[in-house]
Amino acid sequence: MQTQIHNQPATSRTVGRFNPQALLGRVLDNRVAETIIEQPVMSYYLQDLNPLWSLKELRARVVEVIDETHDAKTFVLRPNWRWSGFVAGQNVGVNVEIDGVTQRRRYSMSCGEASGKTFQITVKRVAGGRVSNWLHDNVQAGDVLDLSPPAGDFVLPAQLPGKLLMLGGGSGITPLMSQLETLLDADYAGDIQLLYFVRSPADRIFGEYLDLLADEHPNLRVQWCFEDDRKGGKPERFSARQIARRVPDYQERQALLCGPAGFMEAVREHWAAKGLSERLQFEYFGTPPVATADGVEAQVSLSRKTRDLTAAPNQSLLEALENAGETPVYGCRMGICHECKCHKSSGSVRNVLTGEVSSGDEDIQLCVSVAVSDVTLTY
Repeated sequence: MQTQIHNQPATSRTVGRFNPQALLGRVLDNRVAETIIEQPVMSYYLQDLNPLWSLKELRARVVEVIDETHDAKTFVLRPNWRWSGFVAGQNVGVNVEIDGVTQRRRYSMSCGEASGKTFQITVKRVAGGRVSNWLHDNVQAGDVLDLSPPAGDFVLPAQLPGKLLMLGGGSGITPLMSQLETLLDADYAGDIQLLYFVRSPADRIFGEYLDLLADEHPNLRVQWCFEDDRKGGKPERFSARQIARRVPDYQERQALLCGPAGFMEAVREHWAAKGLSERLQFEYFGTPPVATADGVEAQVSLSRKTRDLTAAPNQSLLEALENAGETPVYGCRMGICHECKCHKSSGSVRNVLTGEVSSGDEDIQLCVSVAVSDVTLTY
């Protein structure tokens, strides 16, 4: 009896009882054989048999592409054997080649942990967004994408509280959707309030589905906050008065926040003013703002390359390196994925997400670190 991995149908290359995927699984149980076959020629032949097959690379086949709104699409993906699952709220790296250059971006999973043999990401088209636009314009069902493993610490609290508040803006709904589905799949009995800020009803990602979930689960309430002028009414944006009216007991709730930078700054400032910062978890969708404007022009020494370069005031170290012709590894550029982690042996940097200044010998994230003194990096 043939064994079909990931529910893939037998192909014309599968003859009789011979199944290359099953053979690959048996070979990988033998470390000696694995060492022998992990050569470029073997990888080439495996990919020729099926683009999804790889000894080392995480890949996924696009099963379905769903139009969520006029500028948002969901890509349902079936990963290969390298996939080991994810935690609700995490993100996955998508690596695509555009004009001969590999571009890397990270997107939050937009489904619950119990999604089975597939998972999904939801991508909003962004003006000037190289990867988001490429995915929208080029990727179809049947295509295979190269991925980087899930990462991120914007996850549900280890000890779930009795009341939760979710605040989402735009495409920031995607990790919240993953968390919400995971909670409901696990029969979470606590009270959930979800406030979703969008420009108009036409911009509601998962709009009908969220309304359906609210109808099916008495402990979930979904409130839509529209920023456009609807029928002569005033645009609704986050404010102290607005949140108190929408969720009177919000100060008693553990809050989860994700969305555009300006929206998130308004929420964070209000939570800080109320002394509630410890009860607010957040993740930026977009380049995070500089926490303060006291940056300095700094000399950045690269210890392994015996090279010095200059970082402009309030410029991230990632941007400073790139502007100097260096090619540091990066993923999200928002402090989420930690792919740009680098060792700093001296000097001080400010984390633009938290505003905290740290000094001395430590690992930092280049994308959210601004030099406040001369620094020495090893990368």
